[in-house]
Amino acid sequence: MKCPTCNGDCILPARKVLEDILGMYMACGLCPPDPMLVKNAPISGKIDKNFGQCTNCKKRHLDIVIWNVLSILKEKGLFPRDAALREVGTPLISFGYQIPYPPRLNKKNLVLIMDSVTEDIAREIVEKVPEVKGIIKRKGLQSQSIGILDTNSSPHIYELLFGCDMRCDIVSSLFGELCIYKNQSLIHIEFNNTKITKMEELYLKGELENAVVVDGFCGPGTLGLLCVLAGAKKVILNDAWLPALKNTILNIKVNSSILGLKINFENTDYDKLIADEPVLLARAQGKSEVLVYHGDIRKLDMVVKGSDICLIDTFPSVNPARFMATCRDIARKTIII
Repeated sequence: MKCPTCNGDCILPARKVLEDILGMYMACGLCPPDPMLVKNAPISGKIDKNFGQCTNCKKRHLDIVIWNVLSILKEKGLFPRDAALREVGTPLISFGYQIPYPPRLNKKNLVLIMDSVTEDIAREIVEKVPEVKGIIKRKGLQSQSIGILDTNSSPHIYELLFGCDMRCDIVSSLFGELCIYKNQSLIHIEFNNTKITKMEELYLKGELENAVVVDGFCGPGTLGLLCVLAGAKKVILNDAWLPALKNTILNIKVNSSILGLKINFENTDYDKLIADEPVLLARAQGKSEVLVYHGDIRKLDMVVKGSDICLIDTFPSVNPARFMATCRDIARKTIII
C-alpha cells in the first residue's frame, strides 16, 4: 500500500508491524553503548550521519540522531552554540509504542515537530539525517489541539515543511492490538491510556459484544475500531474533520485482516474539509459492519438511530456535555471517554 502523502512505502499492514515491533528499535549485540547525553545541557561538536552508527545493524541512538539535527541547526545559525538537545523539538518515532529503553533508529524512523525551522533547513535535515522522514513546524501553542474544535471553528493545523508526516501508533488492549496511522501535521497528538482503560471496562462488562456503537468524534478511528475488535456487530464512525476520516479509512484497510473487514464502498471524490449534514464516505463489512460518516454530530440523527452506545471523545478544551442531548437521540447510552 502506497503512502497517500509521499507515495512511498511508509505504510505497512498491521500484522507485519506487530510482528516486527518488539525488535524494531532494539540495539543489536554490536551497537555502541548508550551515549548518556544530558538532554537539557549544552552540547558542542559537529557530527554527521555516520557518527554513532552501528557497523552491524546501521541503527543510531535517538539522542545521537537529535544531536545530528542540532548540529545542522547550529551550523545554519538558527540555534546558538550552547543549545541543548531538548530545544530541537518533539521527536515522534514512526511506529510508536511504549518501550522501556531509548530507541535505536533506522532510516526514516523519525518525524520531528519543531518550533524554529525554515523550509530550506527542513529539507537539508531530511536529506542529511537518514533517520528523519519528515519535519513539521508547530503553529500556535503546544497546548492547542490539531484539527477543529467544532464545525463553527477554524482548523488549527501544523505545517509539513518537508518529507512525510505519516506515522503509526500501536494501540494495545485486553482484546487485541491495532495500528493507527495518522498524518501528524493534521491530527491531534495523543498518548492517553486512560481512554483504552475505559474501553476495556466496557468490554469486561459485556457492553460491546454484539452492540451497535457510534464513535461520534472518531478522529483516525481508534476507539471505533477497537469496538470492532471487541465484538460490536455494527460501528458508525463519524467526524467533522475530513483529514481524520481519510486516516480512518486508511486504518480500516491497514487493519483489515485483524478486524475481519473489507471495504466495499468508498467515496474517493469527496473533498469538503469541514462537515455539515452527514455524508457516507465508506462502508466495510465482514465480522462487523462499519460505516464512516463525515458530519456534524448534532445532525447525525438524520442517518443514525437506535444505537446501543454513543462514545463522546472530544478535545480536552471542549465540554462534552454540550453533545449529550444529541447522543440521546441516536443511542440508548452515552459514554464520555
